[in-house]
Amino acid sequence: MALELVWTAGAEADLLNLHQQLFELLSGDEDAISKVLEAPLQSSLQLLRGHPELAPRVRGSSRVRRRLLGPGNRYGLFYTVEQRGLIIHALLDLRQHPQTILRRLGKI
Repeated sequence: MALELVWTAGAEADLLNLHQQLFELLSGDEDAISKVLEAPLQSSLQLLRGHPELAPRVRGSSRVRRRLLGPGNRYGLFYTVEQRGLIIHALLDLRQHPQTILRRLGKI
């Protein structure tokens, strides 16, 4: 049975921010945005709903998992598996300083 997807407010904001960045970078080309972010995200979410423990745990965490997606694995989908479903906590561009990512994940 596939798990329900639950997006936190922070993860929703991450998705909107990444979409806006790509919109500006790719001059509003929605097809390109779909290929870079949306299609890989949707296929990963579908896969994870059926196989939630597929992605490895984040180093130093017993709960948080990270699924790499997008061209060059530049994005990280950070989530936990809980009774109520697959909880999406963050969707981050991994080309930023590791401490910035750790600070963002520190609250999970």
